[in-house]
Order: sequence, then C-alpha cells, then structure tokens
Amino acid sequence: MVDGGFKRGYDFPNEGFIQKAIEEYFKNHGYSILNEKYTDLVCVHPETGVKWSIEAKGETKAIGLDFRTCLGQLLQRMSTEEVCYGVAVPDMPAYRQQTDQVQAWARKALNLYWLFVSADGSIEVVAP
Repeated sequence: MVDGGFKRGYDFPNEGFIQKAIEEYFKNHGYSILNEKYTDLVCVHPETGVKWSIEAKGETKAIGLDFRTCLGQLLQRMSTEEVCYGVAVPDMPAYRQQTDQVQAWARKALNLYWLFVSADGSIEVVAP
C-alpha cells in the first residue's frame, strides 16, 4: 500500500480522500478525533458530548458489495443508541443509488447518517 495505507491514494473519489475530508470536517467543527480500532473515524465534541462513529468508502469496482460490507462493519460496531453513526462516500450517482435503497425507518432506528463527500472536499450530511 502507498500513501499511509490507502493503496489508491488520496485523490477523489478514493477512500484516502474521503477519510481525509471527514477528518478535516469534524476537526473544523470542534470535534476531537478518538483513536478506536476497527472504525475509520470516531470523534466526540468536547462541549456537547455528541459522538460520531463513521465508516468511509471510496469508489471501487464493486460499489454495491462494498457499500453493503461498509454497512455490516458499522452495524457490528454499534454500541449505543446515543452515537451518530455514519457512512461517508464520494458524492456519486452510484453511491446515491445505494443509499436510496436503505429504508428511512431503518436509518432512523439506527441513527444512521449519510456523508456525501464532493470532489472539492465539501460534505453534505444527510440525517436519518
């Protein structure tokens, strides 16, 4: 692997780009990044106590399969209802199609957010 563990590097729409973008987004919003194993990003806001647990995915050859794998990874690590759980993906039609297939009631029950990362690094957070 190159570039610190991301074999496809840090260009959009690769996972390295998505990871870097969400880390910067949460740091810029006052969150402290926590070092927790097996989750791409865990952070907490020191004033509000709001905690996020996020899995990041970039463009792959098997977007549907990799998206479902991402959901499974996140689901297995859900520890409490109070955490905001998120899936961060490139803002691409193929990923929008995947997120549209997850029912609103399930997202609400799991407190599951979508974080769509654009090529310019901006992030659209879609609440359940």
